[in-house]
Amino acid sequence: MLALIAFGPAVLAIVIAVVLALTLGKKSKPGKSAVIFSIVALAFGILFFVSEIYPFEYKGEGGIDYIGQALVWGIAVNSIRYAALAAYVSFAVAATVFAVKALKEKDTRKKGVISLILSWICGIVIVCIIITNIVADKNYKKSIRIEVKEVSQVTDTESDPAVLIMFEIYNGTKRDIMYQTSVYTEVSQNGKEIYHTTVDGWKEYEDADIKYVKPGSSAVIRKTYKLKDTSAPVKILCRTYGGDYTYIDGEYKPK
Repeated sequence: MLALIAFGPAVLAIVIAVVLALTLGKKSKPGKSAVIFSIVALAFGILFFVSEIYPFEYKGEGGIDYIGQALVWGIAVNSIRYAALAAYVSFAVAATVFAVKALKEKDTRKKGVISLILSWICGIVIVCIIITNIVADKNYKKSIRIEVKEVSQVTDTESDPAVLIMFEIYNGTKRDIMYQTSVYTEVSQNGKEIYHTTVDGWKEYEDADIKYVKPGSSAVIRKTYKLKDTSAPVKILCRTYGGDYTYIDGEYKPK
């Protein structure tokens, strides 16, 4: 469902471009069609370019009660970006097809050349931006450091054995971050995931994972999980949500 919401407009943009290209291809001259499609492609290219340079970040309320609202905002914004990029590429390709036909005729050759320039000038910029963003994103993720400070066996509020894991997150980036939105944490035992439980005390660490960590600062995060086997080690996996960078992947024996 989320994929449909995020990529639906992008698919629709491609379909519209194809339908218009087929329709105008039968009724209009190649030179005129090339110019029309190149101008539309340029418009969508600029829209995508602006969204990359000035991202529409969520500025609403913070806290766990607003995480869903922030996620919906992120999906909506990404949907617009994907649609703009898909529309740009689709219309640019259509403009190129008509431009190639226009180049074959002497009286429409100029329109063909102009159309090719208008169609792909944004493409060159967008490719440069994408490459730059990939490098910047990798450096951004490497600037966040996670350490396991303590792994202790405790008793939860239901008097069952549990494990208390103390993480320390360091923000080496240039903007505020939250552990909850920056790090995906999975704890398992004997190959099976174990789940959160509650433990008395430690009020000072309550909701620490949804509080902002300033650039250059560190924060301690407490997480507790119900143990299935008090004698087996726990495996801790901390990575980015996309899975492209791993911070921690190891086994620890609760003390």
